[in-house]
Amino acid sequence: MQWKQLASAAAFFIFYGTVQAQMPPADSDAEKEMETLVHSYMSRHAGVSVDAAITRLAVQGELNPAMDDLSKEFADRLSAISLRHAPDQHIFVELTGMDPVANRVVKTESGTTRVVFEVGNAHTEKDFFQILERNTPLIYSLIPGVTGISGFPGDNRVLIRIEGNAEFASSLKIHVRKLERATGLKIDIEPNSPKARNAAYVVGGAVLQSNNSWCTSGFSVKHTATGRRGIITAGHCPNDLIYGNYATGAGKYTLPLTYVDGIEDASHDLQWHTVGSHTPLREVYGTSTVDSSRRAITLMWGTAKVGQDICFRGVRSGYSCGVVEENTYNPGIACGPGENLPCAAAWIRITGSQLACGEGDSGAAIFQGNSGYGIVAKANSDSPIKGQCKSLVAMPWRAISVLGLE
Repeated sequence: MQWKQLASAAAFFIFYGTVQAQMPPADSDAEKEMETLVHSYMSRHAGVSVDAAITRLAVQGELNPAMDDLSKEFADRLSAISLRHAPDQHIFVELTGMDPVANRVVKTESGTTRVVFEVGNAHTEKDFFQILERNTPLIYSLIPGVTGISGFPGDNRVLIRIEGNAEFASSLKIHVRKLERATGLKIDIEPNSPKARNAAYVVGGAVLQSNNSWCTSGFSVKHTATGRRGIITAGHCPNDLIYGNYATGAGKYTLPLTYVDGIEDASHDLQWHTVGSHTPLREVYGTSTVDSSRRAITLMWGTAKVGQDICFRGVRSGYSCGVVEENTYNPGIACGPGENLPCAAAWIRITGSQLACGEGDSGAAIFQGNSGYGIVAKANSDSPIKGQCKSLVAMPWRAISVLGLE
């Protein structure tokens, strides 16, 4: 019973926002959504109690404006900004230069959060990724089987993921030293990392269908120039799609979508469709696939913050949650038509022991509570079972503007 009460309180804070709102009943979809999110958080942070996890997640949903303001305030010195979770949940800001900045406290509706500053970093985030971008062709030429490139400006470090095993990684030491001399950065190799593959499924599912291929619907959008409204999904999905809800019997309906435009390149995997006479709603499926219990999305953010908890529902793997490891991730040579073009360091990488992902999840909305952040593009897994998803790669919401959408 204690869990029920705590979960209800969490849903109350995160999904309804004010003390005047009605608390959701036990076993409601909002409560189940929160239960999944709390379990995901606690699986990564040993020793954090249920009520502490609930409070932290409530605060998380309120920190986006503060973190955006910090990024703007220190734009000329910013090396990295992230949400850290030990010894408490706090914002960690890493800066270049030696001029100290006093720590501060951010107050939000659900609590206070420390802001901790560290100075003395070698490069700003912008300078770091310019160095990395200039040397990415050299990485591909020296390191066989690259499946991902992660940059950590705060540590002056690059992590290169490869398909080869540990023995093969060890054989690359001479090439690693060459890269370190060329870039001035610390280079690490992570072996046994499968390639991120487009998550378009070929044997079944629901929601977006084209013959025997399946994807997942994302957020509703509006074309700024024409005012036309529609929905988005991943660009690598088929152009001819039929939308279907999860109902059966009399409540089931399907709708052919009309393709308008799309783009697949180093930093985009996006297409959008109009929906005929139907109204695209700012809602997504959460834990429940009942149409009457969809989650309303009231805020959209350009990207997700490092360290932030995030969830999604995919056609293949259902509803699950993980944590944002990076928001400047390079998935390797896995972009564009045919997945054979080098990617840019422009993607969101999500991981977690409670995260599920697999083919068929492409295009799914990633969100937490009532806030949206982007859509699923790729998955490092061919199984929808929780714990077997090595990582999920998503396109951030800010990337939709290339097609004139909002």
